[in-house]
Amino acid sequence: MGPSGQSIDFHIEKKALTGKPDECGDTGFIKAYDNFCFMALVDVLGHGKSACEVALLSKAYLAHNYTKQLTEIINGMHESLRGTRGAVAAACRLDIETGILQYSGMGNIHLRLFGTRQETLVTKDGVVGYMMPSPIQAQTRLTPGDILVMTSDGIKEHFDLNAYPGITMGQAEDICNNFITQLGKGCDDVSCIALRFGI
Repeated sequence: MGPSGQSIDFHIEKKALTGKPDECGDTGFIKAYDNFCFMALVDVLGHGKSACEVALLSKAYLAHNYTKQLTEIINGMHESLRGTRGAVAAACRLDIETGILQYSGMGNIHLRLFGTRQETLVTKDGVVGYMMPSPIQAQTRLTPGDILVMTSDGIKEHFDLNAYPGITMGQAEDICNNFITQLGKGCDDVSCIALRFGI
């Protein structure tokens, strides 16, 4: 809980297409520190053991560099993954006291807000470790009751919220599992990060 009294609840969930943990090409990293919460989701191209190896490399990079500027993190991951099959990625940093959410990304990791409003946060197209333009950092502000959901492309991007009543209800862990079970495409690894702000 931040000095302003705002609290957060966050969770990450991932599942390999094969169901085997060591064959998941999706990964993520969440770290709450000082008055911030850093979140990143990475989807390595393809799936299976070789994709999992690149995912582990990505997670190790994030664990060592999460305090840096978001564009610096994306650029650094790009250098770290050169020569691999590449990945798409998005990173966010929430100031828990002010609700300001900074975000940056490359490729089709989907960032959406639910709760008090519905909004899609747009990042750039590209492949980390292969070909990508210079990343940009943008920001928005969360208000108490907002829910941030980050998903890989193994989860449907376009859906009618009214068709899935309750999908954003419950704790962050419940939301992650709802998105994976109700919106998973069934043809790729899946991953989801959910964060509830001001619960």
